[in-house]
Amino acid sequence: MTSLFYSEPEFVIALHKLIIFVNPNDLQIFKEITVPDDLTKCGEVKFVISQTEDEGDEGSKQQQQENLSKESPIIQHVKLSSNSQMLAVTTSGQKALLLYKLRPEHGKLISIRPLTRASSGLVFSKNGKRLLVTDKTGDCYEYDCEDTEAKPKLLLGHLSIVYDVLWSADEKYIITCDRDDKIRVSHYPNTHDIHGYCLGHKEFVSALGFLNNDILISVSGDKSLRLWDFKESKQLKKLDLPAPGLKFSLRHLETDKYQLAVLLYQPNKCVALYEMYRSREEWEFSDCQLLNFPDIIGFNLCFAGERLYVAGAVNQRLSLQVDANSPSAPKYWLQMVEDQFKDFEWQPEDRSSWFKKKYDNVSDYLERKQRRIEEKKN
Repeated sequence: MTSLFYSEPEFVIALHKLIIFVNPNDLQIFKEITVPDDLTKCGEVKFVISQTEDEGDEGSKQQQQENLSKESPIIQHVKLSSNSQMLAVTTSGQKALLLYKLRPEHGKLISIRPLTRASSGLVFSKNGKRLLVTDKTGDCYEYDCEDTEAKPKLLLGHLSIVYDVLWSADEKYIITCDRDDKIRVSHYPNTHDIHGYCLGHKEFVSALGFLNNDILISVSGDKSLRLWDFKESKQLKKLDLPAPGLKFSLRHLETDKYQLAVLLYQPNKCVALYEMYRSREEWEFSDCQLLNFPDIIGFNLCFAGERLYVAGAVNQRLSLQVDANSPSAPKYWLQMVEDQFKDFEWQPEDRSSWFKKKYDNVSDYLERKQRRIEEKKN
């Protein structure tokens, strides 16, 4: 898994065990963080084996301890708090949640908490004091970032893997999307009270984002991007994509005008670029411009300043490329970033498994029935 995101003034790239923070203007590396090789041996950091509120003591502790005794920790997801004070990292192998304090300590590891299941999404509260972690069984937990010994709280669950999670600007709602086409809007903190669903997608919903405080954006494997009034569970606009959508990134150009880049599930021409603007009371999109990134398997993308970066894999190594229409970045600098990760082999996840498997048992039954009828006639 690779993470790629921009939180001004820092462009963050993470893969395997390494996280680097880059200034996209002068192309200098701010700092680097390397995940420890063994999370059970991290010096002064207190390792907390804790249960969620709904789990038994001994069984949960034993399962968490078993998870931590296996393999080596590999970065799964990375998220920066809005005030840039805290960094959350989840790992696979040794499944855990790591919290780093970035200022003024410049990247100090302050807590490690084991996870019973691999994570699928992260989001901080606005003040950075709480963190939501979703996992591959569809559950969403809340972690306290100040009291690191507090038990994580189970907030809600889906029947399938959750691919993304958001907190609304006023933190009154938690929004989650899953493999079963659904976008759920839950009240917070009373998450048992479901506010509504944004329904319409026909395949997995892979990514969510906010256009503003009231409008939600979603992309899906059904080849569509949609705008929603999430509080009213109402679809406002549908954009047909050239291929299934995986991720997207927005760049603000001017009032009510954005540049939108969508990562597509297809080789080579894997990015669709649009201009998005408000016309009277509706949002409109320009014609699609397909960007060609040959020979890479695109896995993530991000606007950082005026540049659009696309991360992918070439020969199981990280390849970072810049859209040709963006201000160019020196090739030596891109090579320098790639060299930071040259020791890490990387095989991107096979996303074909995200699509629903469809079975047609009726046609087979009708064919057998017709044969039986003909055999009786004969």
